[in-house]
Amino acid sequence: MADVQSTVTELPANCKSAAERVANVLAEEDQYADLTEICKQKITNLEAELAKETGEHVALVAYRV
Repeated sequence: MADVQSTVTELPANCKSAAERVANVLAEEDQYADLTEICKQKITNLEAELAKETGEHVALVAYRV
C-alpha cells in the first residue's frame, strides 16, 4: 500500500485516506460568511453578553450555508 500522508493520527493507512477525503469535503463546505465590520461587531457584542450571562467564554462563528 502507498504511504499516506495524513494529519489524522492513530488510524490505519486505509482509514487515514478516507478520513482525509472527508476532512477535505467538509473544509470546502465550511466557509466563513463574508461579514461587514458592523456585523462582526454585533457578533462580538453577543459573545460578551452571553459570556456575562453564563460565566463561560463563548465563541460564535458565522458560516455561509
